[in-house]
Amino acid sequence: MITEYVDCAELKRLIEDKKLKPATLKYYLRRKGIVFTANNAKEFAEQVYTIFLGAAEIAELRDLMINDGNYEKSMVLKLNVDVSDDEDIIDVLIDEMSKQKSIKSEDYFIEQPVKIENGAYVQFSYIRKLPGRNKLLEHERRYLKLNIRKISKSQVLIDIRQQSSIDSKNAVGFIEKLSQTGEGINIKHINLEMLTTKNKVEFFDRIAAYAFNLWQLKTITGITVKQGRLDENEDEEEVVVEEEDSSTLTGISQAVLNGSGLRTNEFVQESIKKGYYISAMKYRYEHKRDTTEFAIILSFKNQDLRVDIDKTYNEDEGRIYVQPLVKSEQNEIVIEFQNVANKIFDELIKEQSKEMNSNMNL
Repeated sequence: MITEYVDCAELKRLIEDKKLKPATLKYYLRRKGIVFTANNAKEFAEQVYTIFLGAAEIAELRDLMINDGNYEKSMVLKLNVDVSDDEDIIDVLIDEMSKQKSIKSEDYFIEQPVKIENGAYVQFSYIRKLPGRNKLLEHERRYLKLNIRKISKSQVLIDIRQQSSIDSKNAVGFIEKLSQTGEGINIKHINLEMLTTKNKVEFFDRIAAYAFNLWQLKTITGITVKQGRLDENEDEEEVVVEEEDSSTLTGISQAVLNGSGLRTNEFVQESIKKGYYISAMKYRYEHKRDTTEFAIILSFKNQDLRVDIDKTYNEDEGRIYVQPLVKSEQNEIVIEFQNVANKIFDELIKEQSKEMNSNMNL
């Protein structure tokens, strides 16, 4: 949060010293409807530095300048809660979280939950011990945010935002404690193991085929297949195919984009025959109305779904730059993919149940 006035001359210096890249600022201002065509940093700085920017805009620019850890990473699961007709599920969960806050824990610390429209959020932190460090650096405080979104009267999505995939373990432990101590609270994992072999592939196919309002699929830039079960040893053999192996990915992308699906691809077919399953897929999307693109990874670790933005891109004067989107735009993308993934997962579970009942009646 910006709490003091930032002089426009300081903004000019940042541009001239190339600490704030012209392409980054052009992208940001274009989002505000302001277009500049200057090519070199000095000329651009002269044109732009007197534009009045408020505290919110300066804060967003600061976020854009900090590339490390600037991409949204999340893990998502669901909670079913038994509520009476006169109860609101968000109020019930806030009460339960507040009870946990009053219990001192050595594993984590939570702040007071905050209720918002159709949901709530709570700031969460824990101390991670770093092996092999000296005494001064052996402990590190890690921060997460738990976003709670109401999806029905008795169900919420828990969206865990984290700096790294290592962070969610303690947050999941906290949620498990809620389900153990709170009456009628049950965790529902978005768990790939609940799907049949066919539907494990179908899940990723339907994600690719989904019609988003602003974004369209451009290509597949990565796929991970793994042997064993998701909730077994993390050291199980896995095969990661990324952009370096262009021939395999080209075939996968063609199968997805022409609508024939992943199961028609030779690599996927061979993987399934050998007992592998798809555990992660990296999709690259392009905006329907401007020049921004993003790569997003949908993956499963243990029982839960992760939705992580891998990279975002922007075109300026015919060149593609790796350019993080502002946090609010990244957040919208992550939420949309979480909601779509949850919807597709529920559809597949219902289809499996219906198919099983039909077979039993034969």
